Amino acid sequence: MGLYLEFPALDRDFPMRSFTNEGGVIVYPHWHKEMELIYVMEGRLNLGVNDVPIQMEQGEIYVINGGDVHYFLASPNSERIVLQFDLAVFQEFSLTEDEGKRLRDLFLHVSPSSVNWDSDVAQRMAKILQVIHLESSQRKLGYRYVVKAKLYEMLSILERYVPRLMRDSREDATSKSQETLEKLQQIFAYVEEHYQETITLQQVADYVGFSSYYFTKLFKRNMGITFMTFVNDYRLSKAKWILLNEETPVTEVAELAGFSSVKTFHHAFKRAMGVSPLKYRRTIFGNK
Repeated sequence: MGLYLEFPALDRDFPMRSFTNEGGVIVYPHWHKEMELIYVMEGRLNLGVNDVPIQMEQGEIYVINGGDVHYFLASPNSERIVLQFDLAVFQEFSLTEDEGKRLRDLFLHVSPSSVNWDSDVAQRMAKILQVIHLESSQRKLGYRYVVKAKLYEMLSILERYVPRLMRDSREDATSKSQETLEKLQQIFAYVEEHYQETITLQQVADYVGFSSYYFTKLFKRNMGITFMTFVNDYRLSKAKWILLNEETPVTEVAELAGFSSVKTFHHAFKRAMGVSPLKYRRTIFGNK
């Protein structure tokens, strides 16, 4: 499938991450509900957002809104910082639905490329991203306070100094309307909350207030896959995270990831990854 949903591995209590990409790599078209900022530290990056090609040079920043379909091809000897975060990271700030919408609107309507910002604003944002990445990498005592402070500083810069787009220009570019994205976010939230339980299509259709027929059509049209395939892929994503980040016995991973049985888990994992869960873990870390 050319277009797919990505599940960034974010901590539920602190839903953000920062990492670096190096070298000439290809990231195929995908989207996620989280915000993403890309800062090119070295080299060049050919970025595509909602089918619009963008050439990024060293020192440039680009804001990718939740729901934007994007891909990139990086030049050799290049390096970039990628910051991903869920708006829930501002939960103390977004206490009401209106505040949450205001934050979404802020990111939706700012000019996404630093090429259109004042140079000093771009430099300030670059320094913020560097600090966030350094603190997230080192994880010294109290690093979350520093990261959160920098995220709020980022909000203030976007609010005060980054120019706005015409109201409809970015909305027209995106392949999903904001209303549809919000419905999808409700669906994602439900799956995130209940993936360890039995989930049926009818349950989620009722949750978002749709008939099962309309829900099926809406989900397939926007995701390119069926809802139950999505749930299965989500559980596999959770399983892979557990396998790579915890020492949990493989026999327990199935239950933690929401699979009905170890046999079902093994079959689904091997079909998706081409290897068993145990071999997948050993391939990454070696036979320890």
